[in-house]
Amino acid sequence: MTSYLTSPVSQANMKIYSAILSSLSGLLLVLPVASAKDEPSGNVFSSLIKPVLAAKCIQCHGPEKDKGKLRMHTKEDLLKGGREVGGDIIVKGNVEDSELIFRITLPKDEDEAMPPFEDEEHYNPVTSQELQIMKAWIKLGASFDLLVSDLDESSRKAAAHVYKNMPKKLLSATAKLQPQLPTVPKADPKALEALREEGVLAMPIAQNTNAIYVNASYSGKGFDDGKLALLKPLSNQLLWLNLARTGVTDAGMSSVAGFNFLNRLHLENTAVTDAGVAKLSSLSELQYLNLYGTEVSDASVNNLAKLKKLEKVFLWQTKVTDEGADSLQKTFVDQKKFNALQSERNKVKAYLEKVEGAEEAKISMLEESKKKAAEQASDEKAVNTKCPVSNKDLDDSKFSSLEGRKVGFCCDKCKVKFDANPASFKSKIKDFKPSEAYAKAEGELKKAKEAKEAKIGEIQQKLGKLSGQLKGLGPEVNMGWKTPVSAKK
Repeated sequence: MTSYLTSPVSQANMKIYSAILSSLSGLLLVLPVASAKDEPSGNVFSSLIKPVLAAKCIQCHGPEKDKGKLRMHTKEDLLKGGREVGGDIIVKGNVEDSELIFRITLPKDEDEAMPPFEDEEHYNPVTSQELQIMKAWIKLGASFDLLVSDLDESSRKAAAHVYKNMPKKLLSATAKLQPQLPTVPKADPKALEALREEGVLAMPIAQNTNAIYVNASYSGKGFDDGKLALLKPLSNQLLWLNLARTGVTDAGMSSVAGFNFLNRLHLENTAVTDAGVAKLSSLSELQYLNLYGTEVSDASVNNLAKLKKLEKVFLWQTKVTDEGADSLQKTFVDQKKFNALQSERNKVKAYLEKVEGAEEAKISMLEESKKKAAEQASDEKAVNTKCPVSNKDLDDSKFSSLEGRKVGFCCDKCKVKFDANPASFKSKIKDFKPSEAYAKAEGELKKAKEAKEAKIGEIQQKLGKLSGQLKGLGPEVNMGWKTPVSAKK
């Protein structure tokens, strides 16, 4: 058999082969090269919609929380809907009637808007491209088998954008306030029972965690340094510890310092001093520390500054001074940024006082104008025919001015009674209307008050934001009834 690889090829055939190869090469050059990064392929729901829900919805509507009785972490739960909307959460083929689309397209200031708006920093709305994909998916029947290739050209472009910019989960401001619970092994039941026998409360700090909260404050001075040994078997689970009003001293703080996961610690009204605080400076996870009513002084500031995750410390009725508290907070912040924010806040505060003064002066003038308009009756005779107090005939010599109108009475006694509380008798004057001058003055005063409220509100909002930024730069140092250091800058 003659091999095609070895058989002679005529010059004419070679020319034909060359022409074919040349044509194929040209085709290869003009054919588009598909890239996984340029355009997504596969399932619309799994690759595009599910990641959006996971990033922006499941925090409130998932396995851990079902706001409005709505869960969205599984396909079945999503289609089931919530307490009020039920299956209308997604109406297959009908975008306008699908509650999901309605909620995510509401203005952010609406109560029912999804996701909810708390502040600009934590707001994570559905983007226009993500919304387009959701609408296209619902319009085509909300099939979980729908492929990206089934979408129209515009929706495929939106899909490509979403694919390149996959949504990221942003914790809301409220969620950030919730403690982030560590994964720890289960506590020794015998150790928990030993604490309970001593009258000490020992329990998980929340559901679905092995982290432990221990409260010995009810045991009083009977729970001393020696009893701290009962906590040692729980060192890997102990997250919150309340030793307030117990008999622990500086010596016992060596044991407490061994609880490396400790997040909150109450030592109020104990014998702990600066020497004890020095031992606690190694607690790298500590966020909350209460030293109210102890002998701690400014000498502890440097050691407290070593608690890098500290968010709140109570120093009320200690020997720590305002200067010491101020120094403590400043150790946690970028001084340049702190000074800039503080300077800006002082400017806004001064501007607020200036605006308040100017607006109050304007309102005072308008109130005076209103008062004069009320007292200057424009009528030649009383607007009423019967006394509003007694319903008797009028004595033309007995009258008062009410909102720029002349009101007559039957006697001095009724006049005095009316003047003491005109509002209670005004309705008895048939078809009563204030004078034009009074109505005008009242309208101008109302507008001025509304304008003041709007201006002041806007400035106060800015001031509040700056105060919040200052507070966020370092821990709140609470000195008692006085304004906390972090809030008085």
